[in-house]
Amino acid sequence: MKTVTLTTKLFISAILLFPAMARPQQQEDVVVAIIDTGIDVNHPLLKDHLWTNPVGGLHGWNFSSNNSDIEDNHGHGTHIAGIILRKAPSKRIKFMVLKYYDPLKTGEDNLTASIEAIKYATKMKADIINYSGGGDLKSPLEEAAIRDAQKQGIVFVAAAGNEGRNTDRVGYFPAGYRLSNIISVAATDSRQRLLASSNYGSESVDIAAPGKNVYSSLPGGKYGFMSGTSQATACVTGLVAALMVRTEKTLSPEDVKRVLVKAATKDRQLAKKIRSEARISSLQASFFTN
Repeated sequence: MKTVTLTTKLFISAILLFPAMARPQQQEDVVVAIIDTGIDVNHPLLKDHLWTNPVGGLHGWNFSSNNSDIEDNHGHGTHIAGIILRKAPSKRIKFMVLKYYDPLKTGEDNLTASIEAIKYATKMKADIINYSGGGDLKSPLEEAAIRDAQKQGIVFVAAAGNEGRNTDRVGYFPAGYRLSNIISVAATDSRQRLLASSNYGSESVDIAAPGKNVYSSLPGGKYGFMSGTSQATACVTGLVAALMVRTEKTLSPEDVKRVLVKAATKDRQLAKKIRSEARISSLQASFFTN
């Protein structure tokens, strides 16, 4: 990703006030790597938004089984993809499907698969990585893989977790690694309050977004509701993807985070719970797509 480090308030204000930016003639796709349970590749909402590896023609990889089967037999990954696309309704959004989770395997095996998925997304030059998962323990290998993504200018959007705890005290990873490309996301309900189940932390969580009863795609061409920081994370990823479409991927991860926070609503209820004390609502979300 080509990045231009522009950090002044003047620049951010210009993005907010002048959404119709000049675009070059050659418009590139925005590639979102979804590290999850796979995707229903035949879902009507998603089937035209699949990234294709120029070598081999695959849409991603199954790092749990080490094969090309990326179908979603769980539902979580398909739900996440639908949320992202509805926040970034552009034909230029493409999903790199990286399946890592198998409920029948150990946590260590799933972690190993997720690390390999992060490495793959970096090697294949994804623009954004959505990681709607995590765990309590740090992994030096996982952190190193995300740091490599950071060096490539890849935005890493991660769920803050659903234990209802302060992750400043008891960490949750990968959201809790102190890397500048990570955007850690908590979840709010329909009343704009932090979900009781959502983790929080004034030093470890960056922003909050809607995560209660979110309607999105499910396997088999279906739709349904899910809740949690996973869904909030997908919401933020979708907004980041929409922003990249509008700015032609010229922003660094740090600038992307600044624009998100600038566009969000400051909320006193989030003081000492969210680093930015800000939340994304439907009104703010419209800025990124209009």
